[in-house]
Amino acid sequence: MVSVARLATAMVLAARFVGAPMASAAHPLHTTLTEVRVDATTHTVRLMVRVFADDFGTALARHMRVASPPVGRTWDDAAISYLGSALAIADRANTPIALRSCGTRRTADLLWICLEGTTREVANEIRGRNTILCDLFDDQVNIVQLAFGTEKHSVLFTRGDGLKRLS
Repeated sequence: MVSVARLATAMVLAARFVGAPMASAAHPLHTTLTEVRVDATTHTVRLMVRVFADDFGTALARHMRVASPPVGRTWDDAAISYLGSALAIADRANTPIALRSCGTRRTADLLWICLEGTTREVANEIRGRNTILCDLFDDQVNIVQLAFGTEKHSVLFTRGDGLKRLS
């Protein structure tokens, strides 16, 4: 479980990340935010990943071993491949839940990437792993927030972390 001090620090960083105007050059924060929602009636789990577009492009290029980020259909395939290696959602037996794309949108410097899968698990049994961009930045911190009903639980992930219970 995450310490209160560590979670508070991450939340301050996340608030600054959301509210601060983004410079078109480099940005000092190396963080992503992923919201996970489980819908028991449709047996789906949906993830919305928020990431800096330039950092994600660099990660895709590195993942594909090319000089610059791919475009078009190749970008979609590269994104799914990269996210499959860096992000996982699993059931209580640690069996991975297959995720598929449910769309991507860009807002200024941010990408919003939607993924979803099918599960019979209830929200409090979901486990996750998030090492997005940890291959690029030593200080990368990824916040995963499980939302169900009116409750929200946040878990921090850094380089080398494995599956953690999200509730």
